[in-house]
Amino acid sequence: MAAKTLDELLAELRNSRNTRVRRPLKIPDAAPLIERLLAACRTVAVEERAGGVAIRLQGITETTAAFSITCVLHHPAGAGGLTTAEQAVAEHLCEGRTLAQIAHLRGVSANTVKSQVRQIFRKLNVYSRVALVRRLCT
Repeated sequence: MAAKTLDELLAELRNSRNTRVRRPLKIPDAAPLIERLLAACRTVAVEERAGGVAIRLQGITETTAAFSITCVLHHPAGAGGLTTAEQAVAEHLCEGRTLAQIAHLRGVSANTVKSQVRQIFRKLNVYSRVALVRRLCT
């Protein structure tokens, strides 16, 4: 299989974006091409989004075709869509506080905190406090 040019890679990426069903691209030589693509880019905009940061890059390919790429970097907590209350509870868990301590500090019942902890675990796809701390607090 011949190596693809940046223009061919961009065309393939455009075609995959325009399909109704999103599927991962199977491009075996994509990594070095993407590296070359990003080397030719300059940052145009950086903006905060609910779950992270969006970075827009622009560049020109070998055949002087202009392109734009937007990368969205998600914060681990934002990826799960935690509410403000859940974020506060998660912070207390990272500090090693018990459910009773968190309930007292937040002025809610221990059952409310227990429910929020269950939602945090579900949204972040973790099954223990240790896993939560590893995911959010390190």
